[in-house]
Amino acid sequence: MSDRRRTDAQVLDFATISALVRSAHGANDSETLLGRVCASLTELLGFDRAGIARNFADDDPVEAIAAHGWPLRKLTEFASSAETVSALNEARQTGALVFTRGTSAVVVPLLAAGKCHGFLLADRGGTAFDLNPSKRALLSTLGVIISALVEQATAHDDLLRDAQIKTDFIALASHEIRSPTAAVCGIAATLHTRGDVLSADERRGLSRVLYEQGQRLHRLVDQLLDLSRLDAASIRIACTPLAVRARTDEIVRGVAGERAGEIDVRIDPALLMHADADAFDHIVSNLITNALRYGRRPIAVSASMQDHHFRLAVEDRGSGVPRELEPHLFDRFTRGDNPTESGAGLGLSIARAYAHAHGGELAYESATPNGARFELVIPIALEPADGGRAEH
Repeated sequence: MSDRRRTDAQVLDFATISALVRSAHGANDSETLLGRVCASLTELLGFDRAGIARNFADDDPVEAIAAHGWPLRKLTEFASSAETVSALNEARQTGALVFTRGTSAVVVPLLAAGKCHGFLLADRGGTAFDLNPSKRALLSTLGVIISALVEQATAHDDLLRDAQIKTDFIALASHEIRSPTAAVCGIAATLHTRGDVLSADERRGLSRVLYEQGQRLHRLVDQLLDLSRLDAASIRIACTPLAVRARTDEIVRGVAGERAGEIDVRIDPALLMHADADAFDHIVSNLITNALRYGRRPIAVSASMQDHHFRLAVEDRGSGVPRELEPHLFDRFTRGDNPTESGAGLGLSIARAYAHAHGGELAYESATPNGARFELVIPIALEPADGGRAEH
C-alpha cells in the first residue's frame, strides 16, 4: 500500500472512531447510549445488525443489553447458541476478534483492565463475510472504546440507582421514623405530665401503645442499620453449625408470640447446616413475620438438604402476592396493600441480601393451591458472594 493510500485509510479510521464516540454524546441512560453505539457501528462499517452482550461471570448466561437491527431476545438467543458460545469463549481467552463458525458473524471481546466485560457481535444478514486486516484492526480498536462506554454506562446507571435509593431513604426517614417517634414522645409526655390523674385502664392502654410503637421504632432502626451495612458491603458472614429445628423454633417463639401455635415447623431435629446465625435469624424471622402479617393458616416451615443445597421454605394459604407486585417484591420500600399492617418495605430486600451474602438465593412463588411460598436456598459448600466475608 502506498503512503498516500495508507494515510487516507488512517484518516478514515480516525473519522470512524470519532463518529462512533460522537454518537454517544448526550445519552442520559445506558440503553440510549449503547443503542446509539450499535446503530453507529452498523452505519459506519456496513453491518446489517450489531449488538452488545455481557455476562458478569464466565459461567453466567450471556444476555443482550443493547442492539440495532437485532431484537434483544433474538440476540440473546443467538449469543446463547452452542456455535456462538464457542466463539465467545475463544474471544474471551485470546482477547482477539474471532468469527463464528461459517464466518456469519464477528465477535469482538470488550476488554478493560485485562478482563473481558462483554462482547460486540455484528453480522451481514447471516451470510458469510470477511474483513481485511485494516478493518479487523479498526474493529478491535472500536471494541476497546465500546468497552469503556459500557463501563461508563454501567457506572452511570449505578449512580442513578444510588440517587434513587437515597431519595427513598429520605422519604422513609421523614415518614416512617417520624410516626412512631411522635407516638412514643407523645405518650411519654402524657405519662410524665398527667400520669398521676389517669386511671389504671388509661395507663395500661397508653403503656400498650407505647410498647407497640417502641417495638416498631426498634425494628425500623435495626432495618436501617442493616441497610447501611449492606450499602457499605460490610456484611460479615461468620459460619457456625446450626441445629435448624431448634433455631427455627426459637425464632417462631420470638416472632409469633401468642400466635406460635399457628405455625407448623416441619424440620427434622437432626438437621444441621453451616450458616451465620444472625443472618439466618434475619431471613427466617422476616419470612415468618410476613406469613403472619399477610397470609392465612396453615403456615408451614420446612427445611431439607437436596442436591448439595440447604433449602428452607415458609408457606401459607393466604391470597399470595399480587401479580403486579411480584417483579418488585424484593425491591427496597416495596409494601403490601394493607396500610395498617405494612412495614417499611425493607424486610425482604434485606433478607435476600443476607441470602446472597451466603452465596445463596431467596425466591418467591405462588403456593399450590393458593398462598405464598418463599424459599431460601444456600449451597452446602459455602461460597459467599462479593461483599460477604466468610469466617470459619
